[in-house]
Amino acid sequence: MEKKTFKAIQVQKDRSLKLVDLEFPPIGDNEVLIQIKAAGLSPADVSIVKGQFVVGVEPPHGLGFEAAGIISEVGKNLTSRFKVGDRVCLGNSSFKIGVWAEYTVIDGDNVFPIHPENSFEDAAYHFSNPFTVLAMLDEVKKEGHKAIIQSAASSALAKIFIRVLKENGIKSINLVRRDDVKDELIKLGADYVLNTQSPDFERELEEIAKRENATKFYDAVGGELLVKVLRKMPFGSRASVYGLLGGDTNIPVTSYDLFGGKALEGFSFFMVYSRLSYEEKLKMSETVQEKLKTTFKTTIAKTFSLAEIDRVIEHSEKYATEGKPLIKP
Repeated sequence: MEKKTFKAIQVQKDRSLKLVDLEFPPIGDNEVLIQIKAAGLSPADVSIVKGQFVVGVEPPHGLGFEAAGIISEVGKNLTSRFKVGDRVCLGNSSFKIGVWAEYTVIDGDNVFPIHPENSFEDAAYHFSNPFTVLAMLDEVKKEGHKAIIQSAASSALAKIFIRVLKENGIKSINLVRRDDVKDELIKLGADYVLNTQSPDFERELEEIAKRENATKFYDAVGGELLVKVLRKMPFGSRASVYGLLGGDTNIPVTSYDLFGGKALEGFSFFMVYSRLSYEEKLKMSETVQEKLKTTFKTTIAKTFSLAEIDRVIEHSEKYATEGKPLIKP
């Protein structure tokens, strides 16, 4: 490789973001070097920038969980799986470099071929939300739920979940904070859309949850809303928290809730993912990529360069319901 350095975004000790020049690192036997063509942004990235998400690496460090690109170099143990020039998508990037960069180095077990009909832009968001939704669906089926409730229902993940649940004959009760997103979610396949700010919200939720026997709640908000919803669900219900978008890390659970025949737990996709074999991960990737333009589609609202990285964070917070930002080095 002729180039000696490449551009990358790093989180500094003061939580600021800086575009830096990095030297190409050596490639391990089980790693690949990838030229990034398009990269995505997840809520976890924003949390990392704000210092709310522990990555186990001291700043300065990279950012970004998922991307798509072209293989530039292959570790010697992976030559039967990949070759230079392969179009690939990747997820679960380490933070040494991250994927908000011109190049990255990543373990081969987190790299998957891009299907011929999918572009780099399509595949940049193939991982975090789609894989999480598939893990949730597997949990829903194993636990035997016929209907689920989800908060933050206008998020990119929730929209994918609505489509997936519809395809699998599982009803969804979707919680939002604005009435103007209801029509879109209904068109996607939502069975119910409730505004949590409505004065009738709790009464409506209790009636629907009982009628549909909605015994599973996936919550991305936390705080008071979590407990409020759980209290309106049928006996034997389970609430799984996978995000704290509300900003409140305290969940006001009482002894009444603890002994009310209901369960409260955390849901971490990365814990599920870490236990999968490469063959299982590849199968998930193939499932997603077969419907990457439909069921697992992520709407791209705007494209940014690495030099515009501060605007990416701002856009993701202000215009989240409009679609995701895309980073193109």
